[in-house]
Amino acid sequence: MKKIKVWDGPIRLFHWALVTAFSLSLYSAFQDKFGIYADMHLYAGVTVLGLVAWRIVWGFIGSETARFTSFIKGPRAIRAYMREKRKPGEPYPWVGHNPLGALSVTAMLTLLLVQSILGLFATDDMLFSGPFSSKAGGSAGLITEIHETIGYILMGLVALHILFIIGYAARRVNLIAPMIAGTKRAEEGTPAPKMASPLLALALGAGIAAAVWLIIF
Repeated sequence: MKKIKVWDGPIRLFHWALVTAFSLSLYSAFQDKFGIYADMHLYAGVTVLGLVAWRIVWGFIGSETARFTSFIKGPRAIRAYMREKRKPGEPYPWVGHNPLGALSVTAMLTLLLVQSILGLFATDDMLFSGPFSSKAGGSAGLITEIHETIGYILMGLVALHILFIIGYAARRVNLIAPMIAGTKRAEEGTPAPKMASPLLALALGAGIAAAVWLIIF
């Protein structure tokens, strides 16, 4: 057994920043939308949009384990993974996301992107309106309903995600520690994935943040 680096710093920072931003947007969604809660919901949602946009681009040019081509697999690979039996504590052969987890990652990124964009056009016709709600016209009500529905779906996906983490923990497979430290235990001979430059991630993040801010505000 040996330890290898599986998650780069930018991915780990993205993950926990997304957890924070989504939590704030979720909390503020159930508060009266005026004053601090309106601002919290708006800026948390815009932050989610920027983070997801960065993650999508990083999924094509980033580190090996961050690239979609490294973890999005077909039905055959998913079935093989689900049939695989391992002893408690025995490491799995996959380095980054497993084939089943890839479905969760893809679904959450897609829904978060759609959710944050729809939020820009949503309004409750009373206390809160997204920056582009006036451009939605008569569709604003429908957009708001879809926005709310996707919010509940995301809550379910997050709950399922947490349950899987607990399930792996019960089998003595820690999924949280690698997302903090960046390393995990692997079988001897497992090659360490290639990591992209953090400066590239920083430049990409700055560019996307500036574009999102200029477009929305």
